[in-house]
Amino acid sequence: MTASLLGITLIGITSGWVTGASAAAWGALSVPLLIVVGVEPLAAISSSLAASVFLSLFGGLTHWRYDRSRMAPLIPLLLGGVGGAFLGSFLSPALPTQHLRWLIGVITLIIGVIMVLRRNGVGAADDADHTVKWRERRTAIFGIGAIAGLSAGAIGAGWGTIGVALLVWIGIPGHAVVGSSLLARSLVALAATGSYAVQTGLPPAGVFLPLLLAGGAGVYLGVRTSNGLSPVRMRKFLGVVVTMAGILTLVGTWW
Repeated sequence: MTASLLGITLIGITSGWVTGASAAAWGALSVPLLIVVGVEPLAAISSSLAASVFLSLFGGLTHWRYDRSRMAPLIPLLLGGVGGAFLGSFLSPALPTQHLRWLIGVITLIIGVIMVLRRNGVGAADDADHTVKWRERRTAIFGIGAIAGLSAGAIGAGWGTIGVALLVWIGIPGHAVVGSSLLARSLVALAATGSYAVQTGLPPAGVFLPLLLAGGAGVYLGVRTSNGLSPVRMRKFLGVVVTMAGILTLVGTWW
């Protein structure tokens, strides 16, 4: 099964839009869907991570232009995430392709179901008190970054879906979560991408370039959308899409 340019482009636009709007699901969407359209798991992970370096930087800076206070939790999140992603990147190359495909599908499916069923999340947090909130929770933010980074480095997914959900859970306001998560993701993805490049070589240009270009358009639209979308509705939408991506990946193991 050979991946088509049109399929990769549509995946990039869709994943980019969701990521720009919510800082979640770039890897959880792009990696399983790339596998479904015929990209090998390791190529899907490395291409998604490499594209995320640039797309997350672009999205984070765009959010920063709206409100610089959205970067408040960045430093502890970044420190934990880079270390976790580097360690995680050593796990997946050691796994057989079939096992890796199943692992991506199961974890994505679990994340999606939790997002659909979970009711707490983005609520009535007051953005005005974000500085106090993140300073009181720096250790927790660091730990969340490490967990989410480990997942992102190992399977190319989880930085947004795991990281954003946990940051909101500990009380970080939504806009600060989105802005800081996107900007931190760029360096987290860079750490994991460098490790993959050393171990398995550069991501295939035929997957990486169209994913990057289409993803950039999607991220721009997503950032513009995020300021008018209901966070609760976005979370429910994300949960459904991520769940479907996990199901499709598991079904794809029999193709």
